[in-house]
Amino acid sequence: MVCITLLISCSKTIDNTGTCSDGIQNQGEQGVDCGGPCGNICASCGDGIMNQGETAVDCGGPCDPCYQRLTASINGTTWNSQSRNAFIASPGALRIYGTNSVKNITLNYSGPFVAGTVATGVQFTGELRDENGNLFSSAPGGSISFSTFDTLSHTVSGTYQFLGTNALSGGSTIVSNGVFNVLEY
Repeated sequence: MVCITLLISCSKTIDNTGTCSDGIQNQGEQGVDCGGPCGNICASCGDGIMNQGETAVDCGGPCDPCYQRLTASINGTTWNSQSRNAFIASPGALRIYGTNSVKNITLNYSGPFVAGTVATGVQFTGELRDENGNLFSSAPGGSISFSTFDTLSHTVSGTYQFLGTNALSGGSTIVSNGVFNVLEY
């Protein structure tokens, strides 16, 4: 008995006849008429440009909703961070930092990673560095409240407020109505 094996090769036809302006994702493009062989970069929710129907730079529309990630009122004037981060500073300690290139706020927390409120003192301190480099450290009477402390997704949300005093000048500044939203740590 004779056995014959027949091999058949199947291949998908690749369309290399498209152009970078035909409104179709083809020819190895990463998106419709962008990326790959096209010279332009595809719009995304992380490209630093308000495009693709976003309501602000990289948020709203097809991206995550827009909301302030770290903000406060400093002596009655609204302060919004342009960049911010949260990170584990040491075991059981979280540091939240934000700047708008003029003033910086740092929130230091050490304690259980659970929702709740902690007064300024051993477990919570706040700091404000002003446009002249002066440091205002939190005095008693302030607080930080965690509405969310998600240890699975490593995000925190909540509010804070404190009176900052300058040890050198004796001056003070009021940081109130502080909010931090979905900061990843």
